[in-house]
Amino acid sequence: LLQYIQPLHLLFTPLSSSSSIQSTHPTIKTMTISQELFDETILENEECFDLPPLEALRETIDQFCQQLGHSPRQQQVVNGGDLPTIDDDENSDDVMMTLQSIPGDMAHLTLTHPSTPHGQLERENRRMFRNWLSLLDDCVGVDGVVTLPSPPSPTLTSLAADTGGADSEDVTIANNTTAQMTASNDKIAEALAQLATKLQSNNHDALPYLIIFQQSSSIYTLMSFLTTIVQPTANEHTINKSESTKEEVYKLQILRQTANTLISILSSSSKENVKCTSLRGEIRDLFIVGLNRLVGLLFRLFVTTSFGDRDNGDGAVSPKNVVLDLLKLSISAVRGCEGGKVAFVQSTLLDDSFVKVAAKNLTLCNTKRGGVQVLYTILSNTTLKVGYNGFDEKSAMNMMIIEATCQLLTTLCRYDDFRTPSTAGGAGGAAAAGGVSTSSAHDHAMEFHRVGVESLLVKVADGILNDLLLVDGEDADGDVNDEEGLAKKELLAAAVLTALRVLAVNDEIIQTMVALGVLPIVTKALRLSVTTNNTNTAIDEEESSTRSNLLRKHRLAAGSVGLIRNLCGNDEIKTNLCLGSSTDHQQVSISSTPSALPHLLRAMQLYPTISPIQEHACGTLAAMALRRPSNARAIIDEGGPRLILTAMKRHEENVSVQRQGALAVRNIVSRLMRDLDGSSGDNVASGNTTVEDARSAIRDRFGELGVEDVLRNIAGRHQGSVDEAYAALRDLGYSVTLTKFSAEDLERGSNISNSNVVGRTMMFGEKHNSNFRPVYEQSTGLDNAVDEAVSNFGA
Repeated sequence: LLQYIQPLHLLFTPLSSSSSIQSTHPTIKTMTISQELFDETILENEECFDLPPLEALRETIDQFCQQLGHSPRQQQVVNGGDLPTIDDDENSDDVMMTLQSIPGDMAHLTLTHPSTPHGQLERENRRMFRNWLSLLDDCVGVDGVVTLPSPPSPTLTSLAADTGGADSEDVTIANNTTAQMTASNDKIAEALAQLATKLQSNNHDALPYLIIFQQSSSIYTLMSFLTTIVQPTANEHTINKSESTKEEVYKLQILRQTANTLISILSSSSKENVKCTSLRGEIRDLFIVGLNRLVGLLFRLFVTTSFGDRDNGDGAVSPKNVVLDLLKLSISAVRGCEGGKVAFVQSTLLDDSFVKVAAKNLTLCNTKRGGVQVLYTILSNTTLKVGYNGFDEKSAMNMMIIEATCQLLTTLCRYDDFRTPSTAGGAGGAAAAGGVSTSSAHDHAMEFHRVGVESLLVKVADGILNDLLLVDGEDADGDVNDEEGLAKKELLAAAVLTALRVLAVNDEIIQTMVALGVLPIVTKALRLSVTTNNTNTAIDEEESSTRSNLLRKHRLAAGSVGLIRNLCGNDEIKTNLCLGSSTDHQQVSISSTPSALPHLLRAMQLYPTISPIQEHACGTLAAMALRRPSNARAIIDEGGPRLILTAMKRHEENVSVQRQGALAVRNIVSRLMRDLDGSSGDNVASGNTTVEDARSAIRDRFGELGVEDVLRNIAGRHQGSVDEAYAALRDLGYSVTLTKFSAEDLERGSNISNSNVVGRTMMFGEKHNSNFRPVYEQSTGLDNAVDEAVSNFGA
């Protein structure tokens, strides 16, 4: 009752007294305003103050803004606030407020008049949304067990289909029962589908529905729906049985729809409203408790699918399709949520009878790290046909499962939760990972390394790339040579290479990959991304017939360049990749490879607008030139400086590209300059060429490309790249100074009329306090003072 009385009291209170009301009732800011209360307030404003509908709506919005601690709508608009304006079109009967940017605690309301057609439609949509949530909630018992309507039995179905006995009572009962069950089943499936439609990230009106969904705690209902599939019992017959009952098929349908609904809720979009993104992050934090259940379900369903031929039914409800959806759900659940990643990896596969039976068919390497075990099991037991013998539906499904597995592995080994720890009540950011305040990416990469995932990934990459290299329009059989087949294989190769990249976090793992033969594989992938399918001819970006290749192959280029960048952390390996140790047609050993440098620079030229490729390429060149003058010379000879500066000019606002580009310039110049000074045994100065002439030649190579302007006015503007730009300008011999300042100094300097005054961070030892002496000096008369103190004490 207080919830209704409080806002009505504000209707008769002057605006000036609202502050006293809020101070008397401090909890008023956190109360939830229902749609019914909002509508009643509008109607009472019309009745009590004889206001027209438009003015009554405005007055109600302003009153609730005050009540919730926000400025009134009119005041925010005058002060440049972001509250939307009211649509006052005289040709329209609607009086509404467009949902662009409204206070978060009012976003679940439809800020329209309840008497207008639009307002009635919005209220009906939200009423139906709540009904769908209630329908799903009713399927979950107090013990968390989901009870679904049973599908029609074969006996009833056959009776219903028997037209000969149309007058019999049994047929009437069968028809009624079948219709009731079908209708009930359709309602559940429709409710899940409608939730997915309303809550998906590309729905511009998703914000109010997300708020309603969060307030209803229906995320726990959907977690319960993940248990609709009865866990297999621990016997060989259950694991290996080949026939699925009609009830199991129906439960697979519900499970797949539940997974798709959760994907729509948990997946964020870069184009989405900031409030929606924040809400999805909070819901992902709530879903952490369900990840252990998801890992167990994924493991059990994949085992029964792989070792029992259960894909003989409808392809739409194939268990492998459900496995693929659960993998995609796992990606959505852990992306941007560090706590979710830790929970997924550390999920425990209980040492129960099912796991013991499953162990007879596969190798269980780490049941205490359930997420690691699941991905290892999928990669080691999903067969991938290589060779151009056709491209059937089963091969396509296996490829998609391996691709999704690699994407999930990549997400688990990459830090992308940049929320502050205070977000979502302290659950956001790395601090959510069981109290750990650092990224878990390195630890997860080591967990996958310990079970030997690299060998599986290298094997898949080698097979799929060899398959792509065999493309020959005249000899290919079937439709494998079409655009769709090639695109799927290239996407799979890119996903595998990206997974290898995030795993290459230290020299031990890099050496393991090299021993497995990753160098010729990644060079092969890079060459494929910049050449045509059936020849080694470079792609001509001007030809319209090859532009589709660029659109299709850029992911392959990004994956291969990113992996090469991480592999260049080892000095010997980066020289091998830069200068090459074999030709394209002659491989001496498993670690030998032709030079990747020409293909790397060609990728920068072919994909100038794709920032990840430019960032990884600049980072690779920076790593290759570090401590290796021969590599630096090769980069200059191949035209690397021009492509580096072109990337920095094209991506002015991308700090990562600016930092890696400036670092590449600095490493190339610094290494060659030191080499000229004789710090390396390989001196380029010979004959009549002096050292100073060689220095000038290096500076001129960069100066002609406008390096000074790029480093000063582009890279130097960003806090994340200013240090690298300063180092590059310094090593090039340009006059440059680096001024450091604090926020307090900036604020103090802004209050001084002299614009030339620049604040600077005070360094230790600099004169700040006139009484501070950085060097100890004995005070005058110290001995006399000590003697006097001793004598007084003795007295």
